[in-house]
Amino acid sequence: MSAFAAVTSGYVSPVIVKGESNVGGILKKSVDSNLNSFANLGGNGYITYQIPSGSSSMKIHLRSSISSEDTASYRIVFSNSQGTVWDSGNKKVYSSLVSYDFNIPSTATVVTVYSTSYKDYYALLVHEVEMTVPIDKTPPHEVTNLVTSSSYNHITITFNQPADSDYAGTRVYVNGVLVETLGSTITSYRLTELKPNTIYNIKITTFDTSNNESDGITTLVKTLPPPDVTNLNLFPSDYSILAKWINPDDSGFLGNDLYLDGKIITSLDKNATTYTFTDLSPNTSYTVKIVSKYSGGYSSSGQTATTKTTIPVEDITDLQADAKYDRVKLSWALPEHSEFFSHVKIYRKKLEQQSFWDQLFGATAVSAATTSDGYTPMFETNGTYWTDLTVTPDTTYAYKVTSVNIEGNESQGVTIKTKTPSEPAPVLTGVATTQNENGDYIVTWTSPTKGSVKVLIGGKKYTVVDAASQQVMIKKEDMKTDFFGGYDAKLVPVGQFGTEGQAVQVPAVGKKIEFPITFDDFMKTVVNILSWAAPLILVLFVFIFWRPFIVFLRKTIFVKGGRMKS
Repeated sequence: MSAFAAVTSGYVSPVIVKGESNVGGILKKSVDSNLNSFANLGGNGYITYQIPSGSSSMKIHLRSSISSEDTASYRIVFSNSQGTVWDSGNKKVYSSLVSYDFNIPSTATVVTVYSTSYKDYYALLVHEVEMTVPIDKTPPHEVTNLVTSSSYNHITITFNQPADSDYAGTRVYVNGVLVETLGSTITSYRLTELKPNTIYNIKITTFDTSNNESDGITTLVKTLPPPDVTNLNLFPSDYSILAKWINPDDSGFLGNDLYLDGKIITSLDKNATTYTFTDLSPNTSYTVKIVSKYSGGYSSSGQTATTKTTIPVEDITDLQADAKYDRVKLSWALPEHSEFFSHVKIYRKKLEQQSFWDQLFGATAVSAATTSDGYTPMFETNGTYWTDLTVTPDTTYAYKVTSVNIEGNESQGVTIKTKTPSEPAPVLTGVATTQNENGDYIVTWTSPTKGSVKVLIGGKKYTVVDAASQQVMIKKEDMKTDFFGGYDAKLVPVGQFGTEGQAVQVPAVGKKIEFPITFDDFMKTVVNILSWAAPLILVLFVFIFWRPFIVFLRKTIFVKGGRMKS
């Protein structure tokens, strides 16, 4: 016969070896795991049960078959092949169902339950006999494929459970302390609220349905430091640094503290990913550090980056232009941070007035040296002024002056417009005439020394010479005289740009002509004198000629007899 599962947890129904009932009771009902059924042993029946190896206790459920003060009785005898090991003696049993517990002697192999009532109507009813299950102390196998992963405040554990049929679950220990018991279907666990950058001793054990626990698998896991920002990039300019980064993707992240060269500058919330450090010195190295903050009061070790501010390219200031007909002088003030200044570049653009149709359809010729904005490079200097000697009179020019730093970077530049005045008419002075040994006439002058001098003889061009030579020779046979016996020869000064001055009579030999004023000034003086004297002259003529004038009028207007002419 096979043992059945008992009605009491931790027990099994034993196997019946032999027995009899003088009232015909069904013996196997004492081991059918049902308290509602029973084996009736009558007044002197018995049942012998096999004790499972290793069982230490027995529970028996008994009652009397009658409800009276008269009671049935029973006797328990533990024995082995050598004989009786222990005998309980006669014990009373009553009409109510009661369970009785007995310790099983270690040497006993069988136990017999006797009815000792001796009267059949005092029948002993055996409802159930149970014995403890032999304890299996072998624990289930360990978990396999134990894998851990960590962040700064938690550790995640995953594993494969053993295939043991009696496997009931796992237990998780941290630093020797049980923190969680997991069921047989759970294969992962997460330890939370841990300290960052800390080593934890983690042990995973298995246990079975009898609570037998394995030795476990132990692993050391270190939590990470709180994460820093990533992709920290610095973008320097001359007086500032722009920082950009990506914030940690962690629920406990609160924000960042920003440091510059070890000094905290500002604190930003978790949404900020850029910041500009200002008021910095140019051409200087700076170290930026970003420390991330987390709930629980934790901070990261910090992400750092170093960069150097650039060398500024500053424009010149106070650009001035002084225009003459033959030159334009530019002057300026150097940039404020002169230690980074190298030189200036000067560009020029000629501005000409164009008609509407020229602006609409005309083309502009640009030389290879001309920049895209129409300026032509002219000069480079590290000074504070420059004179343009290549201008023409009555012309508008635009100048651009850029600044170049010691790294060769060029500024946008400062521009100015100016217009040259018209060329003034040149004036001959210090004109004198001499003759050489051949009798030719040598005419000299002291000024001008620029441009040219045109010689007219008899009103016709004789020759043109460079004014800088300050003399011209007229052959004696080419010289003519006028009505009054003077030389019929004149000198006409011509400016650099073709403007002619007042003609000057060539003086006789040994004489010199000086002109303290120009011809225009002379004519203006004559006109002013005439405008002042003319009224007085008219009044004088009236006083002298008034009588003849009246007579003339009468003769002209009236006829004889006092009649007016028709």
